[in-house]
Amino acid sequence: MREIQITDKEYDKLIKRLEFFDTMRNNLLTFSFTSVLAVLGVALAMDMNSISAWICLIPFLLIIPFTARISYYRLASAHITSFLKSFGKLDMQFELGTNIVREGICKHYKLIAWLINHEMVLLSIATSLTFYLAYILSISEWKLYNYISLLIPVILTALVFIIADSTYSYKKLMDDYSAKWEQYIHEN
Repeated sequence: MREIQITDKEYDKLIKRLEFFDTMRNNLLTFSFTSVLAVLGVALAMDMNSISAWICLIPFLLIIPFTARISYYRLASAHITSFLKSFGKLDMQFELGTNIVREGICKHYKLIAWLINHEMVLLSIATSLTFYLAYILSISEWKLYNYISLLIPVILTALVFIIADSTYSYKKLMDDYSAKWEQYIHEN
């Protein structure tokens, strides 16, 4: 087994990529909340019928791809950070120390962590509730397709949850990637 070292150039490149991922995640979240809440506010102000109530689900066209993008950035950040912890040890003392000095000392840390990593799920729920409010109040005579229509927001919200939850445990992502980097070190 030979010792693998990274260059300053590679280290700087990866740190810039991590900074980009953080900035983009924050920008996507800010844009998502602003856009979705604006659309829902307009939708709630409109006089809706059972057809126009479907406008309330338009935010899912933004929520689903942005959730995937945010989750990807989280996954890619764990990938890069685990690499840097393995190969840039001199420059990663804080990251190395987080194995012992963990963030979770706050009484409600798990709740806070869940909320931060499932923000798009909360937007999905708000979108679904707005649809339900508009749709249910506009139906005068319920038929089978009306009941089936109620499943669509549930399915869309479940999809958002699955995507967001796939990268929820940053520790698990880091552990899995770190194990792979260790395997890579021993094979080279």
